[in-house]
Amino acid sequence: MPPPNLRFGTFAPSLLQRLILGLTRVPPLYRGSLRPTWAKIINLLRRGPVDVCSTYGNFRVYPTTNLVDSAILLHPAYNKEELDFLKNGLPASGTFVDIGANIGLYTVALGNHINSKGRVVAIEPNPACLERLNVNIALNNLEAVSVFGVGVADFHGKARLVILRNDLAIAHIVRDDANGTFEVRTLIDILNEAGLSSIDALKIDIEGFEKAALEPFFQSAPRELWPKRICMEHLHDNNEVAEILRKCGYRLVKNTRNNSLLILDKATD
Repeated sequence: MPPPNLRFGTFAPSLLQRLILGLTRVPPLYRGSLRPTWAKIINLLRRGPVDVCSTYGNFRVYPTTNLVDSAILLHPAYNKEELDFLKNGLPASGTFVDIGANIGLYTVALGNHINSKGRVVAIEPNPACLERLNVNIALNNLEAVSVFGVGVADFHGKARLVILRNDLAIAHIVRDDANGTFEVRTLIDILNEAGLSSIDALKIDIEGFEKAALEPFFQSAPRELWPKRICMEHLHDNNEVAEILRKCGYRLVKNTRNNSLLILDKATD
């Protein structure tokens, strides 16, 4: 029996919150431009966390602190296209890696997709997000998830986070070996500790550190460890990463509203 604060429903929406949520579930009222306003209204009705059962699992969200929290609360199928793409390449016994897991949207969705033989590795350095990530994993009784509370880059050392616009989802890593507040490791080091020999699907969203995370990985990792599918923020915003992935044999399948979806074909160079 989990402790009371880890039981889903402890912070179920109030009657007024349920009424507002019912209204926001009508398209296009859950669109991104409207979410901050709805999140503020829901928070004014009762401050603090809200337990919500989404398309992907159970979540405890804090509506006004993180765009991912508000999106899960207000959009019944947030990032569905990306998640379906990853699921279609992830067998029930497969392996998923979530770099920049935030509060666990992808970790929970794909953790609920696999069975006990599968694996999820979630990587998140932000202490506030890391705490919420662990809670959401517990709320879904996910036993096949390994969590690493570290940053991913091209060095081993320390770093610190700068939170922008009071939104936990908009955070930049600043390399600061002397005064860093969390550990930074290379991706291959983390995956070796996790004991992975293959990766079926990978999502990465680390606010501009994608090149620092991926370039040394593809230089040192055996090809059998290269993820078969990748979801990441639009490649047209990061030509260097696009070129790295192209040379490794990744093919762009589609650009969604927010992300690029890629499949590993074969080496081209």
